[in-house]
Amino acid sequence: MPAERVPELDSPDPAPAHAFGLRLDEDLALRLSERHHAASLHRRIVAEREHLSGAFGWAREASAASLLERIVNALEQFRRGDGWHADLCWRGQPIGAVWLHMLQAAGGSTEVGYWLAEAFERRGLMTRALQGLQRHFFEGRGLGRVAIAVDPRNDDSARLARRLGYRSEAVLRRVHLGTDRLPADLAFYGLLREEWEAAGGPGSGAARVGPLPLPRFALHVDDELSLALLERDDAPALSALVEANRAHLLPWMPWAADTAPRATLDFIERRALPAIAAADGFEVGLWWRGSLVGSAGVHSLQRSSRSASLGYWLAAEAQGRGIVTRAMSALIDKAFLDHGLERIDIRADAQNARSRAVAERLGFPYEGILRREYWNGRSYVDLAVYSLMRSEWRPGGLHGLRATTSMRSSR
Repeated sequence: MPAERVPELDSPDPAPAHAFGLRLDEDLALRLSERHHAASLHRRIVAEREHLSGAFGWAREASAASLLERIVNALEQFRRGDGWHADLCWRGQPIGAVWLHMLQAAGGSTEVGYWLAEAFERRGLMTRALQGLQRHFFEGRGLGRVAIAVDPRNDDSARLARRLGYRSEAVLRRVHLGTDRLPADLAFYGLLREEWEAAGGPGSGAARVGPLPLPRFALHVDDELSLALLERDDAPALSALVEANRAHLLPWMPWAADTAPRATLDFIERRALPAIAAADGFEVGLWWRGSLVGSAGVHSLQRSSRSASLGYWLAAEAQGRGIVTRAMSALIDKAFLDHGLERIDIRADAQNARSRAVAERLGFPYEGILRREYWNGRSYVDLAVYSLMRSEWRPGGLHGLRATTSMRSSR
């Protein structure tokens, strides 16, 4: 049965449009599994049930509810920083899955699990996928070892591990339930960082990742710009960027007063990672031509009214290139598509001409001024409010009608 088809927009990334994708090579990418992917994952598992049940006992009885629970648990792993679950995608369509049983800190290990749709087997796709992931593990995460555990009776998986250069390490006896529901052995194969480097390192299956210096989960906007989910490893670079732009940011953003790495890490651990895990919006770093130049996110998500707000900031030296406008357009598309929103708004200090100009360029109609609505660290200030309704949204471009009351005439 053919794999699920996902519409693609003009993007350098082989992940489906609007996905947080981790590029593996020119054709293959991982799409971080989010809650709204559960139904399509269930359809794929049902279509592949006979094929998968020989290797995975859970596939035999997998339901929409159990797969949603699987995704929720994996997102909690992502929040903790010890794993994830992702759809394996080929040219924009999901054809399998890859997940981590654990993910340790730099110098440690991870264990990879995977499955591939029957129609896509014997094409070398999983070999290419795991080769591409090795750069993410060894360079991006600084791991010392990657492991694959297989049932010794699964000859295909054992051959794949050996083909990738993984060495046989141990057979643990009766440590898991096999597909026959009886205790079964697990054969572990491992690849060390130094073995990967000796075999060619990044030149062996490495992917061109466009604006990102290393492969990671990101919305790829174009050849210059990617929006990568904020993770703990971003705290030092993000903190340094805020510190360098403190004078530029502080008039509008009181949080810029504390540029310590600990404050940035707190934001990532207490807001950014919990948000993506709970489907409560998301936070991304703006990567332009390989450099981190700002941050943006979908905030204040209200499920009852199906509304949310956009927030963003950009380093002073990166302004004037259309970066924020392009980034916000991508975030708007994802928010409407994946969160089922009816309204997105942008709220800016009434005196912040640059932020208000972004809302106008995006075609957000102007709604008015909320007086003394926001404490900016020194005083209560007025907020200008712009909004976009689902009925006004146009995917991939400017939206709605231009505001009938311009920013200039509103002041």
